[in-house]
Amino acid sequence: MRTSIHHALALVPAFSALAAFGGGCVKGNPIETEGDLVTEGGTLAIAGCNYTLTTRDGAEAPRAGVPVFGSDPTPRLVHLGLMGDPKTSMVAQWRTADEQTRASQIRYAKGANLAAADLTEKQEGVEFAYRATGTDLIRMHQAHLCGLEPGTAYSYQVGGTDLSGNQSFSPVYTFRTAPDVVAHPDAEVVFGFVGDSRGGYDVWQLLIAQLQQRTPDLILFSGDAVTIGLTQFEWEEFFGRAEPLFARVPVISAHGNHEVNAINYYSQLALPGDQENFGIDYGFAHITVGNDTPDDISKLGGEFKDRLEADFTASNAARWKLFMHHQPMFSASTRHGPSTTLQNAWLPLIDAHHVDLVLNGHDHDYEVSKPMINKQVQATSDNATVFVVAGGAGAELYDSGSDFWTLYSEKTYSAAILHVRRDQLTMEAFRQDGTPIPQGFSKTKP
Repeated sequence: MRTSIHHALALVPAFSALAAFGGGCVKGNPIETEGDLVTEGGTLAIAGCNYTLTTRDGAEAPRAGVPVFGSDPTPRLVHLGLMGDPKTSMVAQWRTADEQTRASQIRYAKGANLAAADLTEKQEGVEFAYRATGTDLIRMHQAHLCGLEPGTAYSYQVGGTDLSGNQSFSPVYTFRTAPDVVAHPDAEVVFGFVGDSRGGYDVWQLLIAQLQQRTPDLILFSGDAVTIGLTQFEWEEFFGRAEPLFARVPVISAHGNHEVNAINYYSQLALPGDQENFGIDYGFAHITVGNDTPDDISKLGGEFKDRLEADFTASNAARWKLFMHHQPMFSASTRHGPSTTLQNAWLPLIDAHHVDLVLNGHDHDYEVSKPMINKQVQATSDNATVFVVAGGAGAELYDSGSDFWTLYSEKTYSAAILHVRRDQLTMEAFRQDGTPIPQGFSKTKP
């Protein structure tokens, strides 16, 4: 698919920066382009990271940044993601105030809250563009850091330098890599859990501030960031309001039905694997993520089920197993309620692999289930699963209800914090003003 646009930049050499990315892109744009925008996607090997960056139909192939500035190269909407091992890698992603800037760099150094002058390491970034609604061209920048030290704070800033030596960089931010739990068996990690911000970005900003105060290591977002995935202006609100947190803490997202598998979603979030069904280890937890609204619904019981089962099987030895997807299997909200389709497709996997906690959104309330196995309430949480709905990040609230599985439900804007240690997993939920919700979750293992 080709869409003709005019690039307001001269042809520039690719320079040696391309060598840092495994020799170039596969499919899609050549390194030097002017004229047609080729939006059939492509793949770029990220040297030193043991993974590839793949863009989808609707976006350019990723390529090494080149030292070209547009009219305003100021970095904005900075946010972190994960594509490799969280102990040793991080992805920084951003845009610039104009869409013609192609310079893409990250400067960094080990240590928290360093000054810009102390950022002595440099890594070239990558860039690609995609089409949003109408004729808007959206250009993304990513920088991939690998070979980092576990459990370590790093300061960084993103931006670029043009051919004349002019520079434009973001403020300095600090992130921390995940701990090595073999070396540090007493390590604790903290996850923020939240979802369904669409259309309610004032509330979203309040919850972001509350999450910041609780200093999470990782944000788990259960989907529906925007009303329709193709509407770029809402993505600007989503990332803009969250930048104070997302520039310091990586985000793992599940695809929501309102994202509609749009190119905007897959282009703006750095996620592992195929970006739809994947798993990561973080501390003593293994987090499996699933897309429950695929472009073809038959995938739920076929291709996607197989991918999830493979991830559950590979992580059977994990101390704590979390599963995040968007639409709940057990919800007593009067709006959507439980998804019997997902119960039929995925619940047997959850039971067979003794998942501890399932995290959902979709219904805009807060709910905690009793421990469940095979749709039956259990007396204890041993080998059972608790299902949590926290879809109150800003979208209009739905009425809560009660069913045989319901332990607690409340119609409220909310988010939650999970503390994960070797022997204990706890969850504490709170409302937009920070007041605690009385029912959370706690489970211990010897």
